[in-house]
Amino acid sequence: MEPRVEVVAQINNRRGDAPLWDPQGSRLLWVDVESSLVLEWSDGAQEPNVLSRGLRASGLALHERREQLVLAGETGVHLWRGQDDFETVAAEFEGEKLALNDVLADPAGRLYAGTCHWVDGKMKTPGRLYLFDVDGEIQVLDDGILLSGGLALSPDDGTLYYVDSAARTIFAYDINRANGEVFHRRVFVRVGKDEGLPDGLCVDSEGFVWSAQWYGGQIVRYDPDGKVERRVPLPVKQVASLNFGGADLCDLFVTTASAAWNNPLAPPGFDFGASDLGGPLYRIRVDVPGLDEYRVKLAPAKKNRSGA
Repeated sequence: MEPRVEVVAQINNRRGDAPLWDPQGSRLLWVDVESSLVLEWSDGAQEPNVLSRGLRASGLALHERREQLVLAGETGVHLWRGQDDFETVAAEFEGEKLALNDVLADPAGRLYAGTCHWVDGKMKTPGRLYLFDVDGEIQVLDDGILLSGGLALSPDDGTLYYVDSAARTIFAYDINRANGEVFHRRVFVRVGKDEGLPDGLCVDSEGFVWSAQWYGGQIVRYDPDGKVERRVPLPVKQVASLNFGGADLCDLFVTTASAAWNNPLAPPGFDFGASDLGGPLYRIRVDVPGLDEYRVKLAPAKKNRSGA
């Protein structure tokens, strides 16, 4: 039996993204990228609350200082304390503007993040995968990324999953736990051209990988070998991201987008003018819990180096 897909917030997110469960506040955080909003929702609330306006973010992470968040987007990485109260950690590196998409904290409080440089549905230049260390050091881990998407860690923190949406690929890397560096990149999943684009990503406690499919109107659960274990259809096409939350981490929250992203990466015959592109926030009750989010210990950048 397919799980029930429930509308949590009947809103019109132009590009809902980066859902993040904050257990301290028993709340879900996410962004509407196109509207430059950061939102929060608690169970039982009729409507979400707006935490921040004007700072365009596409990635979120919890910070060890509970009153702070990490907001990342087209202007770099920021330590956010409240409306119009934030400090920029880094905005560029080695001549590249840090136009970031998804971000992810690791057990040591470091931050993985990927850049993407797209204008009017076309890539201007490839992006990179970065690591921001707790002392502010910035390192390049990988490059040649067409369209940076979701990031997630395996339950043992030994594997990093990273989406290149335009390449229609979820990559896996081994992790050096001592310093956060990655190696042995390989293909975990390739998504067919007749499906949507892999986008947001999360991993459950059994090590299965959940992927949101933009244009695909579904989320897909892959086993640790990359085989499809299940598909969960949604009533909208532009499914952007997903993450676990709730008291037992068995609520899968899914963000969607109402603003059409018109480009040749869409499946053949995709209707960009359809009325069911997206916008609401959804919740799906699942039978396997997710994983707790790590908290970032990020400080302003002091020194930089590049690596491979």
